[in-house]
Amino acid sequence: MNSKNKNVMQSLEMLTINEEPKGKEDLMELLWEAIEYFPEGIWGDIRYLGNIDLGHDVMIKLKTKFYKAFVFESIMRRIAGMKKLLKSEALLLALMRDPVIAIYPKFERGKFRRVVSLVHDYVSKDVGIVSLFKLEEETAVKVAAHGLGHSQGLRHHQEPIDLMYARLLNGNLMRDGFCDGCQRELRMRSKLEE
Repeated sequence: MNSKNKNVMQSLEMLTINEEPKGKEDLMELLWEAIEYFPEGIWGDIRYLGNIDLGHDVMIKLKTKFYKAFVFESIMRRIAGMKKLLKSEALLLALMRDPVIAIYPKFERGKFRRVVSLVHDYVSKDVGIVSLFKLEEETAVKVAAHGLGHSQGLRHHQEPIDLMYARLLNGNLMRDGFCDGCQRELRMRSKLEE
């Protein structure tokens, strides 16, 4: 068969971070449900590589509780390092239940202050993370699909149209899935890879 006519579906390799052995099946199922949002022919198989126990970067306080957390830049460097070590060609996605935070300066009222925000997903073409911290299962599936959409080149919508809404966790979506425009883009990308 000519390789130009061969449909090349993208593979996905998954790691769990600091996960109990019994929880990995739930996370695999969650990822399979997230992939169901995509048109056929985008994703191939999901390969579970195992669990990695990683030390946290910081302690954070939310309301009255303290949590061990990862700093976004640090966890992304670690995942990229694992991808290089594994010599992986597929998207390497790390799923965790721990919080991931981004820390950045904000200029307000003539002063800089440090702002800390939770990061639930960040997925590039090569590596990504999905933090399920404080997410219910249905929402977690949508967050994973949102992140995987980014890996396919989809950009945020400013209005609550579909899963690519920039404030997915805060909005009432008009469509539980990808809008027609995103679906077209995904199908076109799939055909370009054929």
